[in-house]
Amino acid sequence: MNRQFLTVVSAMLLVSGLNASAQSKLQLLFSGTCYTTDAQGRIVAQPINNQTLLKKAADAGGLKDTSGLGLAYHINGNELGDTIEVINRTTGATLSTVFGLYFGESFGRQALMSASRRQMKRIEYIYTDQNDHSLGSVFLTDYYFLDNNGNTNATYVLGQMQYLILSGGSQTNAQVCTASFTTFRPWKFQ
Repeated sequence: MNRQFLTVVSAMLLVSGLNASAQSKLQLLFSGTCYTTDAQGRIVAQPINNQTLLKKAADAGGLKDTSGLGLAYHINGNELGDTIEVINRTTGATLSTVFGLYFGESFGRQALMSASRRQMKRIEYIYTDQNDHSLGSVFLTDYYFLDNNGNTNATYVLGQMQYLILSGGSQTNAQVCTASFTTFRPWKFQ
């Protein structure tokens, strides 16, 4: 099953002619559920996905709609590690960082790299603008597609997240969230 999956993804990347080494912002499909309490104190589920994340960013930025926004997985988004960002779909400019995925290899922690150097599994800690400390973790699987010289020419990332959204500010109730995401082709900008 994994070999079939990798073959299909590899073929899609080759057919599209994209070079991910030149693009570090990958398109992202995000889907999950956040649990919170309602006015009666019952635990209720709320969906979280690309559209809800983009709407929240648009509202925070005073934008009327999300039409010019996109969600990106930014490889090495900053000096701490990878990020999930809201971007301008035309220019690629980062408008806000939704999640920072940091410190997975710090303090003696290690990622697992396959002997072929085509797959890595790792755990990163999730940071948001709500707190200076980790509010969750993400289990990542990175797939690397190599050229004939062994250089990475495309990357594909799968993630499974569990994290908290704290109460306070514009957030009335705390939320406990679980989500998954898949990256696909790099964003193209003008």
